[in-house]
Amino acid sequence: MEPEHRILYLAWLPYHLVDPLDKHYVTSLDGGIASDQEYPAITMHMGNAETTIIALHSIHSLYIHPPTDQQQGSIVITTKQGDVLRPLWYQPTNPFDAWPGYNILDILRAFVDIERAPDDQHLYLVSPQEASSSSQPVAAPSSPMPLSPSLSTMSTVPETDPFFHAVQEARWHIFERFSRITRVSRDAASQVLEHPVTQPLFPLLPSSVQALRRNDAAQQTMNDYNLANYYLTQWAADTTLQPLSDEAVDRLLKDTPEMQKPLPHHTRRAPITPEEWVDFFDRDGVLKLPLATIRQRIFQGGLDPDIRIEAWKFLLGIYPWQSTFDDREAIRRSKAEEYYTIKAKWFNDLEVRNGTRFLEEKHRIDKDVHRTDRNLSIFEGEELPNPDPQMSVGTNANLEIMKDILVTYNYHNTTLGYVQGMSDLCAPMFVGMGDEAMAFWGFVQFMERVQSNFFTDQSGMHRQLKTLQSLLQFMDMPLYKHFESTDTLNLFFCFRWLLVWFKREFDWEDVIRLWEVLWSDHLSHDFILFVALAVLHQHRDKILAMDQFDDILKYINELNGKLQLTPILEIAEVLFYQFDRRVKAMDTKTQELHQRLQRRAVWTNESERNDIQVALKQLQVDPLLRHLLPNASIPPPSPHCQ
Repeated sequence: MEPEHRILYLAWLPYHLVDPLDKHYVTSLDGGIASDQEYPAITMHMGNAETTIIALHSIHSLYIHPPTDQQQGSIVITTKQGDVLRPLWYQPTNPFDAWPGYNILDILRAFVDIERAPDDQHLYLVSPQEASSSSQPVAAPSSPMPLSPSLSTMSTVPETDPFFHAVQEARWHIFERFSRITRVSRDAASQVLEHPVTQPLFPLLPSSVQALRRNDAAQQTMNDYNLANYYLTQWAADTTLQPLSDEAVDRLLKDTPEMQKPLPHHTRRAPITPEEWVDFFDRDGVLKLPLATIRQRIFQGGLDPDIRIEAWKFLLGIYPWQSTFDDREAIRRSKAEEYYTIKAKWFNDLEVRNGTRFLEEKHRIDKDVHRTDRNLSIFEGEELPNPDPQMSVGTNANLEIMKDILVTYNYHNTTLGYVQGMSDLCAPMFVGMGDEAMAFWGFVQFMERVQSNFFTDQSGMHRQLKTLQSLLQFMDMPLYKHFESTDTLNLFFCFRWLLVWFKREFDWEDVIRLWEVLWSDHLSHDFILFVALAVLHQHRDKILAMDQFDDILKYINELNGKLQLTPILEIAEVLFYQFDRRVKAMDTKTQELHQRLQRRAVWTNESERNDIQVALKQLQVDPLLRHLLPNASIPPPSPHCQ
């Protein structure tokens, strides 16, 4: 194809969707031009509509928003058709490098003309000469909505502001176009609603969005974890699941063998004692019992505090389960040496430690650490002067070790780096391991498991909350419908639960025991969702009695620190067994209906055939839910219909 006929595209691919075979291409292309490397072919995984691809000739403008102390940097594209696309979150591979968003402008200038808008330092117009010489078609409204005085007096807002164009359209289709306004800035729901253009629209917005703006519980979560902001605004433009008829499904399942079994019971027991733990291994330190048995015992009761320093290294994957005493000692020494080698990259380099980027990142970690678990004796003292001149409080040796671990993690995982909330997960590692190097590797292993919680695009948290929403619908339709009717179906009140594994909801000892249960992976790798469902189940009667968004959010937020772990784990375990039984019953009934469809008598009976096909649709299980089972079963094939 001749160059003048080649169509060029701008593509944005979240790092977690980069094909493993392409990562070296992505790294080499960072900050460069693909043509310099003969346009290498890269596989584009779309994910959950997370990847963005758009032809350059379709772009009208780019809103380049550099990072701040509170926000990641982003780029917002407005098309020539007037659509405002969701932000493209962009951060450097190395957290201490300059923000690379402006590099994109430099690269694009090699292919198209780009000029900064005169009235907005963040807005850049693509091919402005072409845009000025051609008029954009504007569809006339069929029934214009009368303008309120507040909507018709916006002269203080620059017309180049992307919010301005969205609100201009909102004059005619305010409710239809609200999704565009939320897509302009998914940085934070509060920022969208605080923008001067959206203020006149506030009375017209959904009541749940208004409530989030003024609700103290929601604001506290957004202040504590800035990732919550993005989830909120992402949800604002999302769709919900279509409710199923639980009564119809129950009627279909009542005669299945699975539903005839006795009601399940929990298997909770006392924690594993030091004597039991020692007896799990032979004299060389090799595990004697099946690993599944060990995981089950840990799931049922957790661990005695005296054996955590050793057992956690197995649970978190630092020690292989089939290792010997000698193997583990060699691993411990090797890991300690490796940790201090990574730490030396910044700790022993004065030039790095005095760099502006490093000092900014270090200060951010310092602030978070000083807000983490200060009620524990190990972290409560402030007898030492703080090495951070921007901090007005003292410190102690353990707080400084925590900071060192988190800064070192920045150098170990340069892709993710440090994100607000990680200090909540690191503190128990330090207390439980009792050693800086082992605490670091415990934290690294824990983050391998939960790192998607901290992705900038929030794909991990979005997946979990969507799965929880589907699980609630599957297991408790009345409560699901109640959340739907009160505009709380986004389950925002569960965000903190899943982000930092209920760290703020239980007391310290219960949090540690809960984490051990979850690390065991006995029933499900995502058993935390059943714990969340159990909390909602335990309080469902009071929640069902509330018909206001604010009341529900306030009530659930006030459970912080008041939850009792043992009864919740009992409920969660029983809920899992009920879930597992229901899925298996649906598969059994599905297989039975498929077999009935093969009978000639059914195919000659249109009414019966249609009834069976309707039933099969009702028996479909959300694929997200199947992944909650330890060995996700493959559903029976759909019937071949002519």
